[in-house]
Amino acid sequence: LTVHLRTRKEMSDVPAHWEIMPEIIALRDRISPGTLIIGNGDVYSMAQAHEKVKKYNCDGIMIGRGIFGNPWFFNKDLYKAGKTVSDIPIKKRLKVMLEHAKTFEKYLDKIKNFSNMKKHFKAYMSGFDGAKKLRVKLMESDDLKDVERIVKGYIKVLK
Repeated sequence: LTVHLRTRKEMSDVPAHWEIMPEIIALRDRISPGTLIIGNGDVYSMAQAHEKVKKYNCDGIMIGRGIFGNPWFFNKDLYKAGKTVSDIPIKKRLKVMLEHAKTFEKYLDKIKNFSNMKKHFKAYMSGFDGAKKLRVKLMESDDLKDVERIVKGYIKVLK
């Protein structure tokens, strides 16, 4: 059973209510001890996932928005080193984001509008100086060519 620890009305406007997980686990233990309980909400790294499993005694974690902009989420070496996506150099994050956009266009161009990529751009573009300015430019992009031009221009500035 996967439990999203917010109400539908709350959406992601409030922190996930992990404090109620012990009640959920106790209820499960009383009614159906063999049921696996998976928690969901505000998990942005493997370290957080492991902490929540240990602290709240749930059987696992479902990852939602925490994966956006972070294809390194399941990278064991990063996790073991105690690092997060913010420790990935900006240049590398930008190159991976551009690769993501190219893959999106290659496989989903006929199925989904390219503007769907913008939620991913927003996630990749955080936690560094100039992120907001770059994010604004990317949100104004219309297609892969625009994104390539913007990202390559920014990478040049980084050199």
